[in-house]
Amino acid sequence: MEQSDPEIAELFTRRFIVERNRLMLERMQPRLREGNAFIAVGALHLPGEQGLLRLLERRGYRVKAIY
Repeated sequence: MEQSDPEIAELFTRRFIVERNRLMLERMQPRLREGNAFIAVGALHLPGEQGLLRLLERRGYRVKAIY
């Protein structure tokens, strides 16, 4: 994406990453409240300030890497 049109890259990031992360976060809330949930998402949705890991932390969840 870095070599493409900056406007297209920004649109892609906003629509397919940032907005989708927020939607996924809302949709996973009921399962997380039930407990013992396993939720799989693509790696591109995890990092950054608008990534799912940070969004979950902001909601009060503890995020921990497990290897």
